[in-house]
Amino acid sequence: MGRFVDIAVFRAHRFSLGRDAETGALYLSTPVSGFNRAAEYEAYFRISADAFEQFRADPDAAEAFLQACRNHEHEDRRLA
Repeated sequence: MGRFVDIAVFRAHRFSLGRDAETGALYLSTPVSGFNRAAEYEAYFRISADAFEQFRADPDAAEAFLQACRNHEHEDRRLA
């Protein structure tokens, strides 16, 4: 088992929700582009239990947070 364990995958929205096996933190993961936009990679962002449940019940509710993550606006929430 790896560090990041997906619990729910939303392919149409291009994100997953899960738990970090090392820290226990809940996360949202999504593809992001590097600053030069040449490469895309999966990034993991810490979220609260409330956000986890909200996004799991209503994936559309994650849209604003997803866009902010993809625009590098939540780097303080990134899991290494």
